[in-house]
Amino acid sequence: MHITRAEMDDLVERELAKAAATANGRSAVAVLKDGRLRHTLITLTSGSSLNEHPKPEAATLLVLRGNILVSWEGQTAAIAHGGLFVLPDALHDVVAESDSSFLLTTIAG
Repeated sequence: MHITRAEMDDLVERELAKAAATANGRSAVAVLKDGRLRHTLITLTSGSSLNEHPKPEAATLLVLRGNILVSWEGQTAAIAHGGLFVLPDALHDVVAESDSSFLLTTIAG
């Protein structure tokens, strides 16, 4: 399967609109799957968060829009549009500094 940049941009717009319409300010949709590999688009409105949670077996995120903060064990990483980040092997949370979307790539158990 193939998703064009235009299709991804449209998906980001739709998911940001969905996130804005929710009380928690977030939305997630599965984009691609290949065996155990998963790509999930997550959108957060400014100030919204994903509460502390463990890292899957392997996980990276690519910020497609906005700016996010990932915090774990007293550390924080700021990731801006275009940034690619390997999630820490620790409990972590994610906070959107602005309306944001990122592609989370994981290996499912």
